[in-house]
Amino acid sequence: MARLERAMTTGCLTVLVVLIVVLSTVLGMLWYWSRHTDKVNAEHRQQALLALDDQLRRTKNETIRALGNEGSADPDALTAVIHQHTGAPVISYDAFRHTFRARVVKRVEYESRSLFGISQGVIGRCLEYTYAPAKGHGWTSTISVVKYDTCGPSVSIGSGARTAGQRVAALEASELNLTGVRRALAPYRRFLTVSAVTRTGSTVTVSVVVSEETTRQCYRITRNGSQVFSVPVQTCQD
Repeated sequence: MARLERAMTTGCLTVLVVLIVVLSTVLGMLWYWSRHTDKVNAEHRQQALLALDDQLRRTKNETIRALGNEGSADPDALTAVIHQHTGAPVISYDAFRHTFRARVVKRVEYESRSLFGISQGVIGRCLEYTYAPAKGHGWTSTISVVKYDTCGPSVSIGSGARTAGQRVAALEASELNLTGVRRALAPYRRFLTVSAVTRTGSTVTVSVVVSEETTRQCYRITRNGSQVFSVPVQTCQD
């Protein structure tokens, strides 16, 4: 009986030692894997940041060139150029300094690994581009990163402008007048105000103000047949 108890005790100790060794090995592997994964994720994030910085520089330079090539000094024409290259939904204009400020959110994704698989990490930046005439000739620009929440109104106005464009695109030709457009946008009157609807030949232009909190942006929606274009402008038609 004593021998059996000693054998059982020895067997239990052996099993316990084996379990400890296995558990220590597993924990060690998890620790190593976690450190390695954190390092890889940090590298992916850094690469994404570098790619975002490069994209922002290219956007700034391309917009400067496009502004320099724009033959018109009209603020609405220059606003359209800035919108085309930056995608900014909100672009303000200081007439005294002839300076434009464009606020927009830019995001970049990167691969992120965890114990549960692969997902997409996201880096978001709220940016403010400033464009002003250079001394002598051309344009200058700066980029500022501001608090992310500051871009909330800009994001909402971009969404509202897309909604307005989609509603105008869905209208029948007979509804492309002030009454018809206002009726179509009535469910969104909290943030969309139709200022005017004009027609030149087959082209219909809708002037609408998109608002969010204290921020407002005039948009010109142009429809010609099935084609619809929406651009921010500085002057709203009455």
